[in-house]
Amino acid sequence: MTRILENWRLLTAGAAVAVLGMSSLAMSGGATADTAPIDSELPETVSADVLPTVQIDGVAWKQVIVGDIVYVGGNFTSARPAGAAPGTNETPRANMLAYRLSTGELIPGFAPAFNGQVKDMALSPDKSLLYVAGGFTQVDGVNRYRGAAINLATGSVTSFRPIFNSTTNAVAATADAVYYGGVFTSADNTPRTKVAAFKPSDTGTQLLPMSPTVSNGSVQDVVVSPDGADIVIAGNFTRVNGSSNPGYGLARIEVATGASLSLPVNSEVRNGGSSSAILSLESDGTSFYGSGYHYGSGGNVEGSFKADWATGRLTWLEDCHGDTYAIWPTADVVYQASHKHYCGNSGGFPETSPRSFQHSTAVTQDVRGTNTRDIYGYPDHPGTPRPEFLEWYPTWTPGTFTGSNQAPWTVAADDDYVVYGGEFLEVDGVAQQGLARFAVKEIAPNDVGPALSGADFPLTATSPADGQIRLTWPGNSDKDNATVTYKVYRGSTDVAPIHTNAVTAAFWKQTTQSFVDAEAPPGSTQRYRVVAEDAFGNQAPTEWVTVEVDGEPVPPAEGTVAEDTFERAEASGWGAAETGGTWTRSAGTAGSFSVSEGRGWHSVTPGATTESRLEAVSAADVDATVSVGASRLPDAGYVWSILGARVSGTDHYASRLRFNPDGTVGLHLVRSGTPVVGANVVPGLSVTPGDRLMVRLQVTGTAPATVRTKVWSAGSAEPSGWTYELSDSTAANQVAGGVMLRGFGSSTIGTTPVRVGYDDLLVTEP
Repeated sequence: MTRILENWRLLTAGAAVAVLGMSSLAMSGGATADTAPIDSELPETVSADVLPTVQIDGVAWKQVIVGDIVYVGGNFTSARPAGAAPGTNETPRANMLAYRLSTGELIPGFAPAFNGQVKDMALSPDKSLLYVAGGFTQVDGVNRYRGAAINLATGSVTSFRPIFNSTTNAVAATADAVYYGGVFTSADNTPRTKVAAFKPSDTGTQLLPMSPTVSNGSVQDVVVSPDGADIVIAGNFTRVNGSSNPGYGLARIEVATGASLSLPVNSEVRNGGSSSAILSLESDGTSFYGSGYHYGSGGNVEGSFKADWATGRLTWLEDCHGDTYAIWPTADVVYQASHKHYCGNSGGFPETSPRSFQHSTAVTQDVRGTNTRDIYGYPDHPGTPRPEFLEWYPTWTPGTFTGSNQAPWTVAADDDYVVYGGEFLEVDGVAQQGLARFAVKEIAPNDVGPALSGADFPLTATSPADGQIRLTWPGNSDKDNATVTYKVYRGSTDVAPIHTNAVTAAFWKQTTQSFVDAEAPPGSTQRYRVVAEDAFGNQAPTEWVTVEVDGEPVPPAEGTVAEDTFERAEASGWGAAETGGTWTRSAGTAGSFSVSEGRGWHSVTPGATTESRLEAVSAADVDATVSVGASRLPDAGYVWSILGARVSGTDHYASRLRFNPDGTVGLHLVRSGTPVVGANVVPGLSVTPGDRLMVRLQVTGTAPATVRTKVWSAGSAEPSGWTYELSDSTAANQVAGGVMLRGFGSSTIGTTPVRVGYDDLLVTEP
């Protein structure tokens, strides 16, 4: 995690005004499902359209939906309408307000005033009262020491008056009890360590006997079992009733006795101590859900989890990295508030450099796979069940109110809307401070389309052969639709497209798209445009590009040794390169070689080698680049992709790319099959199936020869330095030779072949 929770110790020490809020924020998200999923077995998310909503000048820690009203608690002093700039059209609100769920408009008559921040709220079963936890000591000018109840009909504080000697972070309510969790050590002047229960009443208070011993840390959230017989508490405590399992960041307590109950999920989910906590809990009646953070030692979950109420066992674990602050289950989708930056070991997006964050994510309710080992040294949970990430990724601009560089802190939902609260300043580029609404597609405007357009959506057109135009453009992701249809137009968009292709891919799996127009008249000048379109007709066009269709094949540029863009079709070989002669098959069966979709393919099977050579080439000094991608990652072991030069018999120099099962990538410089320098993992570089990498190999000089290589993600800038370099004087390698592309898979890659695809091979004289 990043140091967003660095000041968290202030809260656990009982500071009157904590920097951060939780409880349900108690310091006060592969798949292709979206608003219109192609796979009918995947659920629909809400739209990514941010809807106009009242704004606040601070931070929201909790929202509670009651019919068409949303109650908001937090740390703020005023509200203003959607679209209003800070400091304009302000209405005083002291840490609590209400707005219409359907319109986002402030409700004028509801304005209880708290003199300290509100951290959590819970609705009474009859929906008449809102129980409140926080750091306040007065409500509407009357004393209420960190616990209160608001009559929703009148907006007034009731006579319910629990007294806590320090901060309360969490509250949950049933018809029989109101449960509080926090930092306190006494309730109503009676010893209670961080958990207490009161008889619900709007005419007074009565402390109930339940009194578990919670050691160290604090309680951050509380949920009640479906039958009301027990509660689950979460926080950074390390023991409950003398036990650390259960009792380490999670515990299940019998209401009648205060005794600890079995909670098997705590054997897998373990966050406690000064640098780790389970931050939030929610329940849907059959399962309970939690989320957490850790920094350094003491914890092992930064993502979220789902557990079964009946057994207390883990259902799934979403093992992302980047603290998760809140979670909310709906019937089919679970929404999260976080600053996730790596979810690769849980089937989600990879780490980026520089680091990027996804502040709101959505996953399936059901299990869709298993977690893999972490590749960055974090605690991990390989083999545990996981949900699937859905294609719903609004973008958020973090705020400055808490000094934590965070955006949303809390999330809630009903059947039609999902609401987020926090300290963000913008959502999807729209000014919207602190509160935001999203709706299902039947209500939403559905105006969010593919992200790139114009100059940011570059289209390249070349004429590689007589009467052919090759068009290439980047994949164009959509925040709430995984399927984007690309339409290629020649001359005008007023006529039918000459090519249409629908591509379904998560935003991190976008790949370069291409099309060859073989029907443009030779010798003519043509212009082209590509339009990306989502399921709702939102369009994002490239700019027009103009290209001459060469009547005769273009001779290779001076200094070109070999070149191949693989713009042809071959069923059992690779045919002839554009420059460099015919490819020969030096290893592998004919069925392992093909050319299609602008790629030269090697079908790599366990323990087998596939090799293609340009033997007509004879060069000693070369600078070679090629684009490489794999159809899938190996189940275990590795798949090699090798670019070789000075190839003569078994002698050669080569750059050997290694695809690992977890998506990491290795690179070695190889002399005649023997690795000389390199590593099995290149720091900061990872791939998912279909991702393209650029590999460059340079060989110059003799006795010694200087051999260099580098690798980078296709579409990004080429690194200025070389990844690895060696100097070598082996006699057999100091002569001119051919060019080679070779694939190899270890015996454990799995029964399905891994298709390694090559494109844009260019070999020049340095």
